[in-house]
Amino acid sequence: MQVSDLLGLMANLSVGLDNTTPTERAIFLQYLNLAHFELYQETASFNQDLIIQEEHDTQEDNKNLIELNNLPYTMNTVYDLTHKKVLERVSRIDLLGEDPGLTATGYPQKYLIRKQYLELYPVQTNVTQVSIWYIPQPTLLKENTEESDIPYPPAYHPVLVDGGLYYLFQEEGGFKNTTKENDARARWLAGKKMLLSYLYNSSGQSISTFQSA
Repeated sequence: MQVSDLLGLMANLSVGLDNTTPTERAIFLQYLNLAHFELYQETASFNQDLIIQEEHDTQEDNKNLIELNNLPYTMNTVYDLTHKKVLERVSRIDLLGEDPGLTATGYPQKYLIRKQYLELYPVQTNVTQVSIWYIPQPTLLKENTEESDIPYPPAYHPVLVDGGLYYLFQEEGGFKNTTKENDARARWLAGKKMLLSYLYNSSGQSISTFQSA
Protein backbone atom coordinates (compact mmCIF):
# COMPACT_ATOMS: atom_id res chain seq x y z
CA MET A 1 0.00 0.00 0.00
CA GLN A 2 1.24 3.46 -0.86
CA VAL A 3 1.02 6.15 1.80
CA SER A 4 -1.85 7.73 -0.14
CA ASP A 5 -3.73 4.42 0.27
CA LEU A 6 -3.00 4.38 4.00
CA LEU A 7 -4.39 7.91 4.32
CA GLY A 8 -7.50 6.87 2.43
CA LEU A 9 -7.96 3.94 4.81
CA MET A 10 -7.55 6.24 7.79
CA ALA A 11 -10.20 8.55 6.38
CA ASN A 12 -12.63 5.72 5.80
CA LEU A 13 -12.15 4.20 9.25
CA SER A 14 -12.28 7.53 11.10
CA VAL A 15 -14.97 9.60 9.38
CA GLY A 16 -16.38 7.10 6.90
CA LEU A 17 -15.46 9.14 3.83
CA ASP A 18 -13.80 8.02 0.62
CA ASN A 19 -13.05 11.60 -0.43
CA THR A 20 -11.23 13.98 1.89
CA THR A 21 -9.92 17.52 1.63
CA PRO A 22 -6.19 18.29 1.40
CA THR A 23 -6.39 19.72 4.92
CA GLU A 24 -7.87 16.51 6.30
CA ARG A 25 -5.27 14.39 4.51
CA ALA A 26 -2.51 16.57 5.94
CA ILE A 27 -3.92 15.91 9.44
CA PHE A 28 -4.05 12.17 8.78
CA LEU A 29 -0.47 12.24 7.49
CA GLN A 30 0.70 14.04 10.63
CA TYR A 31 -0.70 11.29 12.86
CA LEU A 32 0.50 8.54 10.54
CA ASN A 33 4.03 9.90 10.94
CA LEU A 34 3.70 9.90 14.72
CA ALA A 35 2.90 6.19 14.48
CA HIS A 36 5.72 5.68 11.98
CA PHE A 37 8.37 7.22 14.25
CA GLU A 38 7.16 5.22 17.26
CA LEU A 39 7.13 2.00 15.24
CA TYR A 40 10.60 2.72 13.86
CA GLN A 41 12.01 3.22 17.35
CA GLU A 42 10.66 -0.13 18.50
CA THR A 43 11.52 -2.25 15.47
CA ALA A 44 14.43 -0.71 13.53
CA SER A 45 17.14 -2.66 15.36
CA PHE A 46 15.59 -5.93 14.13
CA ASN A 47 14.70 -4.77 10.62
CA GLN A 48 17.42 -6.18 8.37
CA ASP A 49 16.01 -4.33 5.34
CA LEU A 50 17.01 -1.00 6.87
CA ILE A 51 20.75 -1.71 7.06
CA ILE A 52 22.75 0.19 4.47
CA GLN A 53 26.42 -0.08 3.57
CA GLU A 54 28.82 2.65 2.54
CA GLU A 55 32.50 2.62 1.67
CA HIS A 56 34.59 5.71 2.29
CA ASP A 57 38.21 6.78 2.04
CA THR A 58 39.50 9.21 4.63
CA GLN A 59 40.62 12.43 3.01
CA GLU A 60 44.14 13.78 2.72
CA ASP A 61 43.18 17.00 4.49
CA ASN A 62 41.39 15.19 7.36
CA LYS A 63 42.35 11.55 7.70
CA ASN A 64 40.16 10.98 10.77
CA LEU A 65 36.73 12.30 9.79
CA ILE A 66 34.22 10.65 7.44
CA GLU A 67 30.87 12.18 6.51
CA LEU A 68 28.13 9.56 6.14
CA ASN A 69 25.40 9.88 3.54
CA ASN A 70 22.70 9.66 6.22
CA LEU A 71 22.32 10.46 9.89
CA PRO A 72 22.77 7.14 11.72
CA TYR A 73 20.10 5.69 13.99
CA THR A 74 22.14 2.66 15.03
CA MET A 75 25.60 1.54 13.98
CA ASN A 76 26.21 -2.06 13.02
CA THR A 77 29.80 -2.57 11.87
CA VAL A 78 32.74 -0.40 10.89
CA TYR A 79 35.41 -2.41 9.08
CA ASP A 80 38.84 -1.10 8.20
CA LEU A 81 39.29 -2.44 4.66
CA THR A 82 42.86 -1.20 4.45
CA HIS A 83 44.08 -3.08 7.53
CA LYS A 84 41.41 -5.85 7.63
CA LYS A 85 40.08 -5.04 11.09
CA VAL A 86 36.67 -4.52 12.70
CA LEU A 87 36.76 -1.28 14.68
CA GLU A 88 35.36 -0.85 18.17
CA ARG A 89 32.92 1.95 18.93
CA VAL A 90 33.90 4.18 21.84
CA SER A 91 32.39 7.22 23.53
CA ARG A 92 34.29 10.50 23.52
CA ILE A 93 34.26 10.58 27.32
CA ASP A 94 35.88 7.14 27.57
CA LEU A 95 38.37 8.04 24.86
CA LEU A 96 39.39 11.25 26.60
CA GLY A 97 39.89 9.27 29.80
CA GLU A 98 42.23 6.98 27.88
CA ASP A 99 44.03 9.65 25.83
CA PRO A 100 43.15 13.18 27.08
CA GLY A 101 45.22 14.91 24.44
CA LEU A 102 44.13 12.59 21.62
CA THR A 103 47.78 12.44 20.61
CA ALA A 104 48.07 8.73 19.77
CA THR A 105 48.75 7.86 16.13
CA GLY A 106 48.63 4.66 14.15
CA TYR A 107 46.20 2.35 12.39
CA PRO A 108 42.50 2.78 13.24
CA GLN A 109 41.41 0.85 16.33
CA LYS A 110 38.20 2.58 17.35
CA TYR A 111 35.59 5.02 16.06
CA LEU A 112 33.23 7.66 17.40
CA ILE A 113 29.95 8.97 15.98
CA ARG A 114 29.15 12.68 16.03
CA LYS A 115 25.85 13.37 14.28
CA GLN A 116 26.51 12.51 10.61
CA TYR A 117 30.27 12.11 11.05
CA LEU A 118 32.36 9.06 11.88
CA GLU A 119 35.69 9.81 13.51
CA LEU A 120 38.55 7.30 13.53
CA TYR A 121 40.97 6.85 16.42
CA PRO A 122 43.91 7.08 16.81
CA VAL A 123 45.00 9.94 14.56
CA GLN A 124 45.65 8.56 11.09
CA THR A 125 48.91 9.04 9.28
CA ASN A 126 47.69 7.60 5.97
CA VAL A 127 44.47 7.50 3.98
CA THR A 128 42.30 4.57 5.14
CA GLN A 129 39.36 2.88 3.40
CA VAL A 130 36.48 1.74 5.59
CA SER A 131 33.22 -0.16 5.07
CA ILE A 132 30.36 1.07 7.26
CA TRP A 133 27.09 -0.74 7.97
CA TYR A 134 24.35 1.13 9.80
CA ILE A 135 20.63 1.87 10.07
CA PRO A 136 19.74 5.47 9.17
CA GLN A 137 17.39 7.73 11.08
CA PRO A 138 13.73 7.56 9.98
CA THR A 139 12.43 10.05 7.46
CA LEU A 140 8.95 11.52 7.28
CA LEU A 141 6.44 9.69 5.15
CA LYS A 142 4.85 11.81 2.42
CA GLU A 143 1.57 11.32 0.63
CA ASN A 144 3.40 10.27 -2.53
CA THR A 145 5.73 7.83 -0.73
CA GLU A 146 5.72 4.55 -2.63
CA GLU A 147 5.00 1.22 -0.98
CA SER A 148 8.59 0.09 -1.49
CA ASP A 149 9.86 3.13 0.47
CA ILE A 150 7.77 2.43 3.57
CA PRO A 151 10.31 0.82 5.95
CA TYR A 152 8.13 -2.10 7.06
CA PRO A 153 7.00 -5.32 5.36
CA PRO A 154 3.85 -4.66 3.25
CA ALA A 155 1.81 -7.12 5.32
CA TYR A 156 2.27 -4.82 8.32
CA HIS A 157 1.44 -1.49 6.67
CA PRO A 158 -2.07 -1.58 8.22
CA VAL A 159 -0.35 -1.43 11.62
CA LEU A 160 0.65 2.13 10.72
CA VAL A 161 -3.01 2.93 10.06
CA ASP A 162 -4.01 1.66 13.50
CA GLY A 163 -1.26 3.72 15.09
CA GLY A 164 -2.28 6.82 13.15
CA LEU A 165 -5.91 6.32 14.16
CA TYR A 166 -4.92 5.86 17.79
CA TYR A 167 -3.21 9.25 17.78
CA LEU A 168 -6.00 10.80 15.72
CA PHE A 169 -8.77 9.73 18.10
CA GLN A 170 -6.96 11.34 21.03
CA GLU A 171 -7.37 14.73 19.38
CA GLU A 172 -9.51 17.19 21.31
CA GLY A 173 -11.18 18.39 18.10
CA GLY A 174 -13.69 16.79 15.76
CA PHE A 175 -11.92 13.42 15.65
CA LYS A 176 -12.10 12.78 19.42
CA ASN A 177 -13.65 9.37 20.04
CA THR A 178 -12.78 7.42 23.17
CA THR A 179 -14.34 4.15 22.01
CA LYS A 180 -12.57 4.20 18.65
CA GLU A 181 -9.37 5.31 20.39
CA ASN A 182 -9.45 2.26 22.67
CA ASP A 183 -10.15 -0.07 19.75
CA ALA A 184 -7.36 1.46 17.66
CA ARG A 185 -4.98 1.30 20.63
CA ALA A 186 -5.65 -2.41 21.10
CA ARG A 187 -4.99 -3.11 17.41
CA TRP A 188 -1.93 -0.84 17.46
CA LEU A 189 -0.33 -2.60 20.43
CA ALA A 190 -1.11 -6.04 19.01
CA GLY A 191 0.20 -5.05 15.57
CA LYS A 192 3.47 -3.70 16.97
CA LYS A 193 3.97 -6.91 18.92
CA MET A 194 3.36 -9.07 15.84
CA LEU A 195 5.67 -6.97 13.67
CA LEU A 196 8.45 -7.06 16.25
CA SER A 197 8.13 -10.83 16.57
CA TYR A 198 8.16 -11.22 12.79
CA LEU A 199 11.28 -9.08 12.36
CA TYR A 200 13.07 -10.83 15.20
CA ASN A 201 12.27 -14.31 13.92
CA SER A 202 13.25 -13.44 10.35
CA SER A 203 16.43 -11.56 11.29
CA GLY A 204 18.49 -14.57 12.29
CA GLN A 205 19.73 -12.69 15.36
CA SER A 206 20.33 -14.54 18.60
CA ILE A 207 19.51 -12.25 21.49
CA SER A 208 18.57 -13.98 24.74
CA THR A 209 17.04 -10.82 26.19
CA PHE A 210 14.51 -10.34 23.36
CA GLN A 211 10.92 -9.89 24.49
CA SER A 212 8.01 -9.33 22.12
CA ALA A 213 5.76 -7.86 24.77
